[in-house]
Amino acid sequence: MTPDSEATSSPVNKLVVRNIGLLLSGDLDHPILDADTIVAINGVIQSVGKEKDIDTTNATTTIDAKGTALAPGLIDSHVHPVCGDWTPRQNQLGWIDSCLHGGVTTMVSAGEVHTPGRPKDIVGLKAMAVTAQRAFHAFRPGGVKVYAGAPVLEQGMVEDDFKELAAAGVKFLGEVGLGSGTPHGRMGPQVRDSKHDSHWRPIDPGVESDRQRHGA
Repeated sequence: MTPDSEATSSPVNKLVVRNIGLLLSGDLDHPILDADTIVAINGVIQSVGKEKDIDTTNATTTIDAKGTALAPGLIDSHVHPVCGDWTPRQNQLGWIDSCLHGGVTTMVSAGEVHTPGRPKDIVGLKAMAVTAQRAFHAFRPGGVKVYAGAPVLEQGMVEDDFKELAAAGVKFLGEVGLGSGTPHGRMGPQVRDSKHDSHWRPIDPGVESDRQRHGA
């Protein structure tokens, strides 16, 4: 069997959400859509419009929204994940899944700072950042997408450290000031070096984290 025939024969999961009372777009210029139905195939939205105008046949799953409102998933741009859906901060299981019930479908880590025994040496913090990035790339608690692996800056980091992390897939910095420096003091050289690499999206919650993260 060829790869093309395998792709063709793969099962198609078609979701139809109908009878939507209010459909929000997430676009501030055009916040409300003139639509009452959404069709998604294999997890990707394919059609948005009036039910009479789009193909809703052969649906695998049909959801009757019963006139309720539907909105795009929310983005929480400042979280501190640790290990899967557990955090020692409140010794709580299922906190990410609970956020999903509040409408959050994407999270961006500001550093895995609550990890017990968090390593603060350069080798250890890089290893932890890569581990977190890999783990949450492969695991989505409740379906929530978590952009994790945000190293907290420590004294001694140099430009080559950021290049190494970027090459490994780590794209964000943790919350500046939680490490061995302050946002506008001793960490200046590290923030500067991180910005030299175009693959990085430096995050400094004390300066302009919200704008940087929502613009990322």
